[in-house]
Amino acid sequence: MCHHFFLKMQAESLKEFLQAQSVNLTAFAADGFFPLSEIPILRNNSRQQRELIAAQWGLLPFWWSSSPKQKSCKVFQRKTFNARSETVDIKPTFREAFKTRRCIIPATMFVEGGELFELTDSPLMLFAGLWESWSNDNEQIESCTILTTNANRLIARYHPKQRMPVILPDENGIETWLNPDLQTRQPLEHLFLPLAEDKFTHRSMDRQKKLPYC
Repeated sequence: MCHHFFLKMQAESLKEFLQAQSVNLTAFAADGFFPLSEIPILRNNSRQQRELIAAQWGLLPFWWSSSPKQKSCKVFQRKTFNARSETVDIKPTFREAFKTRRCIIPATMFVEGGELFELTDSPLMLFAGLWESWSNDNEQIESCTILTTNANRLIARYHPKQRMPVILPDENGIETWLNPDLQTRQPLEHLFLPLAEDKFTHRSMDRQKKLPYC
C-alpha cells in the first residue's frame, strides 16, 4: 500500500495549483510523509470552498473510543492510512467519510519497492482520500486516509500486493470527487481505475539527490 510520499511544492504554489481559497499548513517534512505524519489535504469547507489543511495520516473515525485493549488512537490509525477502493463504501471505518468527507491529498512523488514514481505530464499528483474529525473534551484530531486500487503493470512490478494509490486524472476528477451531492459509489467508481503506466516515470531511491521545491 502507499506508505511513503513526497510533496516538493511550497504552500502558495500548492494553493494556486489547487485553486484553494484558504491555507492552514505546517512545514512539510524534508524526508517525505509516512503514516501518522501531518500531511496536507484539500477539502471543501462548510461554505463549499476549497481549503488546504494539515491532517494526521491514518483515519480516526468520529466514533472511535479508547478501550483496555486499545488505549491509543495511534494503534488504530496505523491500520487505516490506506482504504481499499473496492470496499471503502461498506467498511464501517470508512463508509460515513466516503459519503460526505472526501478529500484530495497532493503529492509530487510516491515510493514503492524502493522506486520513486512521478507523473510525466504534471508536477503534482492528486490522491483520492477521506477525512475525519475526532474530538473529546481535551483534543481534536483531523485525520485522513488514501484510497488504493489495483496497480497498473508498471507499479505492480514493485508492489508485492500489486496495489497503488487512486490518482485523480484531471480537474473534472477533482470536481467529481469533492462534489457533496454525490454520496454513493456508482457516480464515483470510474475514478478508481488505475492511472495508466505511460503516465509515470520512475527511478531508484538510491539515485535520489536533494529534491528541490517548485
